[in-house]
Amino acid sequence: MGLGDCTIIELQEQDDLPSIRQRLSWLDPGRVALVLPWDLVALSDRVDFDLLRREANRRQLEIAIVSPDPERRAVAHSLGWPAFASARDAQRAAVWRLHRPKPVKPPPKHWWDAPVDLRPRRSRRSPRWVAWIWLLSRIAIFLVALAVLAGSAYLIVPRAEVTLYAAGREFETIVLVSADPEIEEVDQVNQVIPARRVGIEIEGAIEVPTTGLAEMTFGSATGEVLFTNLLAQDYRVRAGTVVRTSSSSYPLRFRTTAEVVVPAGGQATAPIESMDSVGGNVGAYQINQVEGVAGSALRVINPRATGGAESRETHIVVQADYDQARTRLMRQLLDQAHAEISALDLLQATEFVPRQSLRIEAVPKQAYSRFIGEQAETVGLEMRLLVSGLAVDVHNAEVVAYVELARRLPPDFTLVDAHFDVGEVAEEDIGPGQFSFFVTGYGYAAAELSPERALDIVLGKELDEARQQLMAELPLAQPPIITVWPEHVRRIPLLPLRVSVDIKMQSDVGAELSLAR
Repeated sequence: MGLGDCTIIELQEQDDLPSIRQRLSWLDPGRVALVLPWDLVALSDRVDFDLLRREANRRQLEIAIVSPDPERRAVAHSLGWPAFASARDAQRAAVWRLHRPKPVKPPPKHWWDAPVDLRPRRSRRSPRWVAWIWLLSRIAIFLVALAVLAGSAYLIVPRAEVTLYAAGREFETIVLVSADPEIEEVDQVNQVIPARRVGIEIEGAIEVPTTGLAEMTFGSATGEVLFTNLLAQDYRVRAGTVVRTSSSSYPLRFRTTAEVVVPAGGQATAPIESMDSVGGNVGAYQINQVEGVAGSALRVINPRATGGAESRETHIVVQADYDQARTRLMRQLLDQAHAEISALDLLQATEFVPRQSLRIEAVPKQAYSRFIGEQAETVGLEMRLLVSGLAVDVHNAEVVAYVELARRLPPDFTLVDAHFDVGEVAEEDIGPGQFSFFVTGYGYAAAELSPERALDIVLGKELDEARQQLMAELPLAQPPIITVWPEHVRRIPLLPLRVSVDIKMQSDVGAELSLAR
């Protein structure tokens, strides 16, 4: 917009130098006041103001800078631009004073700076023989470089691979390993490994035949007695009247099985049977007592011996049967506990419980089905046990066996493969722990081969010579395999970096264990 003889152009924050030049192109020659907002990015350095000056001169414009920023006004003043704080100040100024930029003084020259003569010097023509020497030198340098390249190719391009099969042997050893729940870490010196106790409650029953023998009477005795009436009238003897013996310390009692009438002053017989479930055989005239009221009216006698009870040898329960049942059932329950401990989630994946480590902690229940002395063909036992055992980590046992296996290696051999079998628990207490067991270690040891030693032998040698020296100086199981590339090269490279050595351990059965360099 115009104000007096001054055209005012208000710039926006997004305006840049091309847009400012575009807006100036619309104006006629004259005075122009550029109002710069505070955050305008353009017209903030010397280059922008120089470009603006060129555009103003080309279009014959007299431009003043209007900005509320004192620093921007100071920059404009220093570059020779009239600068005002507001558009009204620019309009009131009758003449815009142009401040030319301060000239930059060149750096002072020192007295020691000599003038540089840039004129070309005159060249003198060299003799002809100098040119020939220069040509021959270049040819010699080329030939030397070619020889160096050829030698480098001879050293670098070929490569070789040497495969060595170390001699080996198989061996085994048996190690006695002890387990002790009192330690927490493996004791390699004493070959003792830690163990932990696990427990389970188990219940079972068993029945064993009795072994005791005794004479026993079977069946009930029967017979007949003769009653004599002491009264002057008939006397009725009812069935169930009890008569007995009196000659032994333990009287045998009988009862009548039928009712009889004994006449006055007369006699009558009556059948009898023993009141004991078994036995009752007595001789003649042994029954002579009548129990109860009838004893005052009657006399009794057995004219003949009673019979029917049979005496024979039979089995009875004795203490040995108790002991046998208890021993067998305990063994059975321990076997069952060992199987259940291994089957339940009481053990880790690498743990096992030796059968010999089981022990009975308590017997909460023990009941026999027969008493001692009782006649029986069998006696039964029910029992509940609290059983505990020591859980041993197989890995710890193998570590102990591995160390012992490695310790027994022959000189200059290294252990490359091993496996182990855990054997039986020692029956006797021969180890420092609570129990001991045997671990058999099977190992394969190979001779120690040094790749550096092999390189020292083969570098730069013919292939056949290298094979012969390797077989002569190293413990090999078979001749080495050497491959060279390119194939027409029959010599191993001189550079160690171009030769690779691969050492393999080969067992007797042909299995290879690679120990690549």
